Amino acid sequence: MFTQSFAVESSALNLLKEKETGIITQFRKNDESLLRKLIAIGIMPGLPITLEQRFPSYVVKVAGMRIAIDRALARAIYVRRTR
Repeated sequence: MFTQSFAVESSALNLLKEKETGIITQFRKNDESLLRKLIAIGIMPGLPITLEQRFPSYVVKVAGMRIAIDRALARAIYVRRTR
């Protein structure tokens, strides 16, 4: 029936393995400036995201762009894994 596997639960981006892909579900921070920063760099709920690198900084691919983020931002982004 389904051709692609997916998860129902979401987890923080920093828990993904390199090359894993997911859909951004929400942000888990009450810090308004952090949330504005995420939106300003193009990271928004509903977009697909791939974790390309974990060290020395997290590098993600979102909407065709590669973006380097720190651990605090990676912990604030929650995704539903798609593969």
